[in-house]
Amino acid sequence: MQVSELRHHERATWDEYVYGAAGSTIYHLAGWKDVFEDTFGLQTHYLWACENGQVLGVLPLLEVKSKLSGHYFTSLPSAICAEDGQAACTLALKAKELVRDSKANYLILRDSYHQWDLPGLVTQQPHCTLIADVTDDTDLMWQRLDRRVRQHTQKAIRAELEVMIGPQYLEEVYPAYSEAMRDLGTPTLGIGFFRNLFRQFPTSFTALMVRQHDKVLGGAFIAQFRDTLYNTWGGMLRDSFPLRSCHIWYWETLKYGHENGYRQIDLGRSEWDSGTYSFKKHWLSEPRPLYHQCYLNRTCRSPHVGSTRAEDLGYRAFTQLWIRLPLPMTERVGPFLRARMPFG
Repeated sequence: MQVSELRHHERATWDEYVYGAAGSTIYHLAGWKDVFEDTFGLQTHYLWACENGQVLGVLPLLEVKSKLSGHYFTSLPSAICAEDGQAACTLALKAKELVRDSKANYLILRDSYHQWDLPGLVTQQPHCTLIADVTDDTDLMWQRLDRRVRQHTQKAIRAELEVMIGPQYLEEVYPAYSEAMRDLGTPTLGIGFFRNLFRQFPTSFTALMVRQHDKVLGGAFIAQFRDTLYNTWGGMLRDSFPLRSCHIWYWETLKYGHENGYRQIDLGRSEWDSGTYSFKKHWLSEPRPLYHQCYLNRTCRSPHVGSTRAEDLGYRAFTQLWIRLPLPMTERVGPFLRARMPFG
């Protein structure tokens, strides 16, 4: 079995495998390579394993070099997609070789649906994603929701909140989303990232906007891949919470998924038993574990993930500082920081 790095003229073959592989997600598609290279100037290593002309697995990697976060390799969410354990092991061995040869500190295989039995990896399970089945018609889904969830959604409707969906709303959604992330202490990837994303995947990404009259309250960036919608990035302005803006966002996402023929919606990553986990659990969803596997090369400590980040005094101080910064500053500095920490 041979492992090599993807070349430009091989992308169609790579994506053909991804669309047909049972364990693939939208994050395995080759187009993300251009998004991260063009937006942040990151070096990418798109590894694929082949044997006798047949693709057996893929692993998209980003290489990050930063005085802020150090030198490390990270996969995109979903990490390895492979036909079997042998192909996964071969890809992981090549990734570890890249880490050693470049003298990087560690490798992160991020948010995988599958816990690969691979030598030399430290496994953590701080997060899950929640998957909502939207095969029922909308009336039945509505009746299956908890009574209080229906009441909160009706409150949003009475407050004249409306939802608009389409890629043309990207520019309107982004400022409110950016402000919502600032208020959580989280730098955003920047408007340039999302413009590149929508340009690279014109038929796969769309924007969901929640507004009240002429005021945009927030929204989300939604992706489609095969029979699944992905709630990738999103947020609502804090002062819209009493209007139940998050409830109308999630209800309209479920409706949109069903009405457009999707089978399920990936509501996105949450820490187990957190507030966001509890909220998403109300939307006809079931949790699916996500595995975070690390190879440590020039360090003996795994990077902080999940609630362990709150134990880091530097992280806590940064969060408290970030929420106090003016938006123009967070918009300038945020993408610079996220280029060094693409997935937190």
